[in-house]
Amino acid sequence: MRTCVLSSQRLGLFLACLVLLSVFSFGCAHVPRMLGGSGDVEMRLDGEQAHAVNLPLGHILTLDMRDPGLSGYVFAGTVFDSNLLRLAGIEPFDGGKRVRYTFTALAEGECDIVIKIRKNEPGYRPDVFKRIRVTIEK
Repeated sequence: MRTCVLSSQRLGLFLACLVLLSVFSFGCAHVPRMLGGSGDVEMRLDGEQAHAVNLPLGHILTLDMRDPGLSGYVFAGTVFDSNLLRLAGIEPFDGGKRVRYTFTALAEGECDIVIKIRKNEPGYRPDVFKRIRVTIEK
């Protein structure tokens, strides 16, 4: 009878460990700060034009992309909902080959961040360079 109780205790411990493991295995963006996660999200926007991300309220979104100046273009503005996001900074890095946009999530909701570029010559109209659909949730 004693071995049966011991097996039940081991089974219970095993199941508890499985539950904890599944709770904490949702990805780095969702790991609690005490376990090494911050909730902040960094996206490398190479290739595709359109992207989507879920961002926890109060956290930071960093958009890492190539500098379009290497192809003869310049940035021509950034459009986003200032009630939901605050642009904290734009920083060139990697010797001017890349740029990082940093946003802070201010309120729950959804919006697009649209980063525009244009040819570095007079008379050219801006084009969409990157579009990021952001969902901010608690």
